[in-house]
Amino acid sequence: MPDAQRISFDDGISRKELNAVRQRFMRLHRERLRRILIELRNSQQEFLHLLPLLLHINHPMLPGFVSSETPTGISDYSPSKKALDAAKRLSRSFDYKKRAQRVYHIHGLYLMGSTGTIGQSSTSDFDLWLCFDPALNKKQRQQLQQKAAQIEKSAAELDLELHIFLIDPERFRHGEKSKLSRESSGTTQHNLLLEEFYRSAVLLAGRYPLWWLIPPEHEDDYQNFADYLLTNRFIKSSEIFDLGGLDHVQAGEFFGAALWQLYKGIDSPYKSILKIFLMEAYSRNYPSPQWLARQAKRAIYEGESDIDRLDAYILLYQQVEAYLKQNNDHDRLELARRCFYFKVGERLSLSRKSDNWRLQAMLGLTRQWGWGQTQLQMLDTRSEWKIDRVIKERNALVGVLTRSYRLLTDFARKYARESHIDPHELNLLGRKLYTALDHRPGKIDHINPGISKNLAEENLSLHHRPTRDGEPAWMLYRGSLEAGEESEQRPIKISTNLIEILLWSHVNQVWGRATRISFDAGETALPRSELLSLQKSVSRLFPDYMPPSAGMAALAKPASIIMTAMFINIGVDPMEHLTKEGMQLTSERHDPLSFASSRANLVINLEKIHQTSWGELQVSSHEGAEGLMDLLCYILNQQPEEERMPTRISAYSYSGVRGGQIASRVTDLFNHVIRRFRSGELDNGRYIFRMGTAFFIVQKRGEKGFVWQSLESFESLLEELQQPQPGYQPLEFDPEILANSPYPSLFKNNKADVIQLFYHLNKQQTDIYLLDEQGALFQQSLPTESPRFLMRQQRRFLNSLQQLRNLLLNEHGSLLEEPEFHELSLDKEGHWITRSRRVPLVEADDYTELTLVTDGVEADARPLALLFDEREFSRLEYSDDLYSAAADYIHGQRKGEAHYPIYLTSIRLSGFQTVTRLSTVELLNIKKRVEERLNR
Repeated sequence: MPDAQRISFDDGISRKELNAVRQRFMRLHRERLRRILIELRNSQQEFLHLLPLLLHINHPMLPGFVSSETPTGISDYSPSKKALDAAKRLSRSFDYKKRAQRVYHIHGLYLMGSTGTIGQSSTSDFDLWLCFDPALNKKQRQQLQQKAAQIEKSAAELDLELHIFLIDPERFRHGEKSKLSRESSGTTQHNLLLEEFYRSAVLLAGRYPLWWLIPPEHEDDYQNFADYLLTNRFIKSSEIFDLGGLDHVQAGEFFGAALWQLYKGIDSPYKSILKIFLMEAYSRNYPSPQWLARQAKRAIYEGESDIDRLDAYILLYQQVEAYLKQNNDHDRLELARRCFYFKVGERLSLSRKSDNWRLQAMLGLTRQWGWGQTQLQMLDTRSEWKIDRVIKERNALVGVLTRSYRLLTDFARKYARESHIDPHELNLLGRKLYTALDHRPGKIDHINPGISKNLAEENLSLHHRPTRDGEPAWMLYRGSLEAGEESEQRPIKISTNLIEILLWSHVNQVWGRATRISFDAGETALPRSELLSLQKSVSRLFPDYMPPSAGMAALAKPASIIMTAMFINIGVDPMEHLTKEGMQLTSERHDPLSFASSRANLVINLEKIHQTSWGELQVSSHEGAEGLMDLLCYILNQQPEEERMPTRISAYSYSGVRGGQIASRVTDLFNHVIRRFRSGELDNGRYIFRMGTAFFIVQKRGEKGFVWQSLESFESLLEELQQPQPGYQPLEFDPEILANSPYPSLFKNNKADVIQLFYHLNKQQTDIYLLDEQGALFQQSLPTESPRFLMRQQRRFLNSLQQLRNLLLNEHGSLLEEPEFHELSLDKEGHWITRSRRVPLVEADDYTELTLVTDGVEADARPLALLFDEREFSRLEYSDDLYSAAADYIHGQRKGEAHYPIYLTSIRLSGFQTVTRLSTVELLNIKKRVEERLNR
């Protein structure tokens, strides 16, 4: 019941009634301040008494001093004896002299938030609004900000977390954006923040808010009523400060506030659930929300003076309770009550007598809720909850957040047009919820978002058993179980992937440092020593347990993989069958991917962990070469943006004597391939390495991203390398393969838009290798003769192609450079090396042109004609004798008995333009086929 008479301005405004309203608010604020102080230690109380004085003056021996020019002076403030005594204890020379100030730069100091409410505790931090004179210039504001920062540091030394926010009342009234609170989402929720201020603020020093004097029934006419009071001198402008009224709130403001609370609630649900429910209650009555601040003001005007009934946090809970009861939402109401209970932090199950007002208030509330001793004991031991209870509570929290997200989405859809709600922000929140709360196969869930302090089990049992459908799986149980006892309880985690069990139990701190593990490997060959090595490696990967959740900046970009860890051959010795056959002793092939004479791939299986830029941990299993290739391409396709570091790669293997070598080889391979593609040197290129007897090619193919293909033999690889390419594709061989062949050396020297010919002289023949302008390979062996003559013949043909190509080139093509010639040879250590060779250009008078005219490049395409020395040998005339007729004629034109090979010097294709669409390799294959026929 109200303790004082109702105040009304129905019969007109009087100074007496205005003063009565002011006194009621002042009494309430004094009592709130008293409650703040009783929760603090003596040193903290002393600092809070001193705080206004620090901002009222500049004294070099007191905390917060910046300069004598820093704005000071708090309106209507006179330091108390406690403040002066505290100052003298800090500086014996301090002597306060009261003097009239011409200007008061600070209008008021106000604590806001949970301070002074039932929600305050000994660990609560303090948000202080410092409202200053809008006339301060930029330099003065900077000095005041510096002073505030110094005072915050001094408070921190006393374990008092103080955050001072500078408020320009004029800018605030006009809704200008600024950082006003740590609760802000970055874009100011003006009305919601103002409502919280009017509901919870405690006047520490200075002017009182004009809002106090605006009757509840005149809130909608706030500005006219305020102007009337000031114009008619009912109040002085020097005694009030004005942040404005609670105007019509835009839907976008509700959306932003709810969005932010949901975002915070994912990581700290207990701190946000009540505010999320309040946003739901407010939005339900949109566009006319039932502001709590107005309800509190109305109660004060009606004569209510019971501080408990005016407690800002209790009012918040009561609003939420009414909203949830109206919806018959019992489960969420119980959760709201638990959140409120945990926020207050009074352990009511402990029998004690106390005059603590917070304890007494909570006893009254819990009796209303029907909570008994059993319920209270369960809640008071939350810090000791174990996995089963924590998972149940997490599911309830997840359900609230997910449902609130759906309500927020519906609200945004309903009011998107009129309030310019950005769907991008909603999408980012959706990603945040998806990464944190969505349960998917292989994703490691964070099951303890601030619910319990210690989930570590004293004993755990890890057994490998078949599931109900017969599939073998790893099962983790609480306690120490012997074989056969599993049926007596349900596993807390089950997976076919051992690393998933180990990672989940580590990041959720279920498997602690002191946990004893009972292990039964079942039908697997996994020894206990290997299990413990795996667990140790997992824990070292995540020394801080669950990685921090992603911020909005990271969620705004596509997810990428920032770390991958591979665990190879778990419980499998890949050398076992080789050891039996003695292969590991009889071969010099030591590459674990193509080992011994049988070229065995020693990667039998692997289980991997991915850490993503969205804060997710993902696990999966892979088998053999195909699994390794799938994983490599997946990582390449999920690389961070260029400015960020590439994916961190690590591999582990504890099975068999070559486990370390296998892990190092896989780590080096993945790191090398990632670096090569990220460097840009293999853009649109290919990387080749060997696993088992097969060769594998990794390359990027447009929108498909990185893909791989396998080639079962060396012959298949050569056939692939000789295929014409749509554009230049650099190629790199893994250092472990083809060390005795010239191909790695050839492709290491490859360049775009340049034809490169390499030759190697043997006794019986000359081996020619040519890389065309697009990186395709052509090779041919010719009878050994003069290298100079042979290269001049090759250059004649290549120059003719170059000239014709460049002549017919369209505006989008690239001019071909002069062909390059290189001699291949082996150095003393047996390594292939290349030496550049200059091949002089053959003058046209020194040879006779032999030109092929054809209409196709296929192997079965028939030539139309051969042209030599103005003589035409056409298919129409010679039919199948075309080659022999041309060869006989050419030999007849040579001097003496010379029988050196016949070489084409140029090719013409019917429809001239088509020569620009064919690669050099395709034309060389035509040349090779024709020359073989001519030289039979």
